[in-house]
Amino acid sequence: MLKISDNYIAYCLDEAIAEFIILIEKGKEPRFKRSKEETKNNPGYNPGLNMLVGKK
Repeated sequence: MLKISDNYIAYCLDEAIAEFIILIEKGKEPRFKRSKEETKNNPGYNPGLNMLVGKK
């Protein structure tokens, strides 16, 4: 899906995603660092998602 050609980078990404899924399955919610200004002006701001979809 991401067309990662480096095997090590692909492995690291797989491990990170697996850990993320395990934490969510255990009922933990992801936390992203947000400034008070970002949260005040846009409570739905999600920097991780924005990074993946190419938004700033």
